[in-house]
Amino acid sequence: MKKKYLLSVIFLFTILSLIKAQDSAFYKEIAEYRRTQNEEFLDPQKSPLTALGRENFKGHTFFKPDPTYSVKARFEETPESKPFALGTSKGTTRIYRRIGILHFQLKGEPYTLEAYVQVQSFALRTKKVYVFLPIMDATTGGSTYSAGRYLHYEGIPEGEEWVVDFNKLYNPSCAYSDRYECPKVPEPNHLPIPIEAGIKGW
Repeated sequence: MKKKYLLSVIFLFTILSLIKAQDSAFYKEIAEYRRTQNEEFLDPQKSPLTALGRENFKGHTFFKPDPTYSVKARFEETPESKPFALGTSKGTTRIYRRIGILHFQLKGEPYTLEAYVQVQSFALRTKKVYVFLPIMDATTGGSTYSAGRYLHYEGIPEGEEWVVDFNKLYNPSCAYSDRYECPKVPEPNHLPIPIEAGIKGW
């Protein structure tokens, strides 16, 4: 009996230690991600801010990191999807194609998001592919930017299980300057719930 109890205690301790280690790694990753975001806004080569804006920049405001908003999603490929024109903040259009639908649960409820890639011209086909994941949610226009926020992947993730980490949501460049042309968020990616994660409004 004592042996069974001891084994149970060891097992529970091991599980708790693993959870604590995972949480620690998550918070370190988000802290590093946000540090990089702030540094890039001070870099004249990467920042959407003017020189004066960079001088006055004190860092972004973020929601508190929350592991709840880092979810595993099932990627459903949509190879038959046709290219479509997506409107931009400048009133022009860019051509995108839906590559798949991400199915996930957040706080016990099921949701979906569509994943897109921009259709490149022949001259740009050697450029790296970025998977575009724009969203609007119940915080949009309140605590977050009025035209929505973005996530992206550098390259197409392998396999059917993707991680969608809303803690890494960022603002489009046109949130900081009207010099930029930013794609709008398609209707299928309008979530009916507040995503209180990632970057806040500007």
